[in-house]
Amino acid sequence: MENTTSYAWRYWLASRESERVALQALLNSEALLEATSALIHALQRERGISTLWLCSATELTPPHLVTRQEEVDQALEAMLALLPMPEKRAASGFYGRAALALQALSGLAPLREQVRRRQFSHGDAMQQFSELIRHLLHLIFEAADNGSHSMSRALLALFSFMQGKELAGQERATGAAGFAVGQFSQQERQQLVTLLEGQERCFTAFCQFADEESLQAWREMAEAGRETEKLRRIACSGMNARGADAQHWFRLLSERLDGMKRIEARLRRQVMQVCRDGISRLETTHATLPQATDRQALGYSLYVANTPWLEEGGMLDAAGIAPQLGRSLLTLIENQAQRLQAQSDELAAMHATLEERKAIDRAKALLMQHHRCDEPQAWHTLRKMAMDQNKRVGEIARAMVEVAAAFSLPQTR
Repeated sequence: MENTTSYAWRYWLASRESERVALQALLNSEALLEATSALIHALQRERGISTLWLCSATELTPPHLVTRQEEVDQALEAMLALLPMPEKRAASGFYGRAALALQALSGLAPLREQVRRRQFSHGDAMQQFSELIRHLLHLIFEAADNGSHSMSRALLALFSFMQGKELAGQERATGAAGFAVGQFSQQERQQLVTLLEGQERCFTAFCQFADEESLQAWREMAEAGRETEKLRRIACSGMNARGADAQHWFRLLSERLDGMKRIEARLRRQVMQVCRDGISRLETTHATLPQATDRQALGYSLYVANTPWLEEGGMLDAAGIAPQLGRSLLTLIENQAQRLQAQSDELAAMHATLEERKAIDRAKALLMQHHRCDEPQAWHTLRKMAMDQNKRVGEIARAMVEVAAAFSLPQTR
């Protein structure tokens, strides 16, 4: 029987080279990702000021719109200059996303004209701006997507945070509209609750995958200020909003979004640093692999169950306790074990997120049943309890469900 170890080794080298090429492609797209992110942020700012304009907010004049529009135009020009020529890129998925985003952006000029003439409701304008931003978000992650598992956590953190930031931008626009007219409809109140809930989910996912420095930066600004929370309560509860200043709300939320933009930039830099580290690791490893026997011991041990023929109760290590397997094969096993562990960790994190979501849904059901309220009111109550106790909504929800179970109260599943 032919020995297949050499074949396995060649395919392993090919796999690592493929990963290196994917990481290099991502590194080459750094400027494009930054420019697209800047365009998204500029569009979020134009969406906010357009909403105020459509609600006839005081102190706003057409030049305010023009200033934001010029920022978007400059950011769009910078992004277009960095788009790769189609014949120089093989990723068909990127082509499709780019076509959709550019087609959507072609509608920006007529959208602006209708906004200027106030021929749109603020809700319709916000929806169209948000659709533009959605296409650009998809373009970013199509460009950043690659087959490297080492990038998955950094990309998940960036994607989750950018999604949360976009929902925060929609919250700014929706709140500005309601405060400008002095009242929030039932639909707008429900929309705000949904946006806050969506942000909670996005930032929870971000916290599971982000690096420690990015987490620390987020912790310093995660909790909204007292004034922002007060205005949120007014907006979500249906209280009289006539005494609130729409532009004050807009300024508060804009400061928060600008802070998020700085964290987003840091996350993007982190993605690129992980990318550089991965390329360096792969190139260094490849340079020392002309012969399997030249490899250095890695000090790695791995338990393999149901292997009585191995010494030390089934333990393998990279120094060659079981030389019949060969060091190269041990390296393959090591790498595969690390990948499986990383995937297991991510699945566990996602499972924890799902369990927390279930606890929140059950807690809302309990509140709706025992307080005769609807879902938005139950969510508002849950969030207020969390703020009052300085805890996360998920912690409060789990405590409620546990108390209900202890006293044999009925739960909705």
